Amino acid sequence: MTSETTPDQQPAAPKLAFLRSATVVAVGMAIMNVAAYGFTLIAVHRLIPEQFGAVTALLGLLLIGNVASLGLQASGARRIATHTGPGEAALADSMLKAGRRAAVGLTAVCLVATPLIMWLLHIDSIIAAVMVAPTLGFLTVMGSQLGVLQGGQNWTELAAVYTSTGVGRLVFGGGALFIHPSVASAMIGLALGAAVPALLGTFLLRGSTGGSIEQVKEVLRETVHGTHTLLAFFVIANADVLLARGLLDSKDSGYYAAGVIVAKACLFLPQFVIVVVFPSLATSPGDTLRLRRAIQAVAALGVCTVLGALVLPDLVVKIVGGPDYAPVGPIAWLFALAGSSYAVLQLVVYAAIAQQEKRAALLIWIGLASLAIATLIILGADLATGMTGVKVLVAMTSTCALALSIALASGLHRQSSAAESTPS
Repeated sequence: MTSETTPDQQPAAPKLAFLRSATVVAVGMAIMNVAAYGFTLIAVHRLIPEQFGAVTALLGLLLIGNVASLGLQASGARRIATHTGPGEAALADSMLKAGRRAAVGLTAVCLVATPLIMWLLHIDSIIAAVMVAPTLGFLTVMGSQLGVLQGGQNWTELAAVYTSTGVGRLVFGGGALFIHPSVASAMIGLALGAAVPALLGTFLLRGSTGGSIEQVKEVLRETVHGTHTLLAFFVIANADVLLARGLLDSKDSGYYAAGVIVAKACLFLPQFVIVVVFPSLATSPGDTLRLRRAIQAVAALGVCTVLGALVLPDLVVKIVGGPDYAPVGPIAWLFALAGSSYAVLQLVVYAAIAQQEKRAALLIWIGLASLAIATLIILGADLATGMTGVKVLVAMTSTCALALSIALASGLHRQSSAAESTPS
């Protein structure tokens, strides 16, 4: 007897496949983030405050430089996902070659800028400053590898590279601090740790050959656009901390910085959704239903974090710094809302990159300027001070993120509608 599949049963297989993929990637990224946090804990206990401040500053520089890696990953994932027909090995090889070229260029720039890094960040160790260059080089190579794996939907291998990123940082970075607690040791360990995922990715993607020079140039051109868009996003996602530091008093800006820990956790929590859904967004740019469902998934996680912060404010206070930060507890849900809002914006930004929407970066820069002007008017004129100022600033960041999400998503919908109505 032949069993017939009912319409209600048909979507079950794709949904289960998506859940399995999301779970694998979520576990890999969770291990990466926990291991990275473990390195931070080791550093804060093994280094004196001045040294820990230097390492934190250098980590911030690595975060900015890593935008190139993310741009390569997005570009590679889009090109692999949308590729049809033969030649996938050559296309993958062109991605990897572009990653190596970008890594060499970025490494050279960082080496030349070493004296400037030491001066701007007040770094006394030349070894520590020099180590920024190879670390970013390895991370950039890894970005191109992640793009190939993500575009090909090789989720297990992708999760393995993510896992090795965190483990490498914890084992080599943390181990170096146990051997000799210094800024130089920490940065040497981070450089060695960054080599681990790059080496693993090279092993996993062996056999990719045949990429042409023209293909490599096309990848690099597209990467510049994606990197610019992501840079705009990361700038606006971190601008509130700088505004708080400049416009609130030292105590209130400290409270704001503690609340940002909650916001950043909520921002990075749903990243696995973005990673898994990005290839399908690239292959189906007109499928607004897919984007809406992804937004709903990210928003649902955001609702959970907001409710958790509302119900467990004391636990939040313990995580962000202890009794000294007790005033943050009652408003922790506001920071959770802000982080979740930026998580939605991040998803829409990646959808714009997948669809090669050229106006996304400009719109984000306009949003940043609007946020800065509004903050300067309200906080700069002392219309809101103290904890009221903290609440107003975090509320404005949430509003800005949601407004940009709506504007970008609307633009993508119009672009998709126009593409569908154009006769082939």
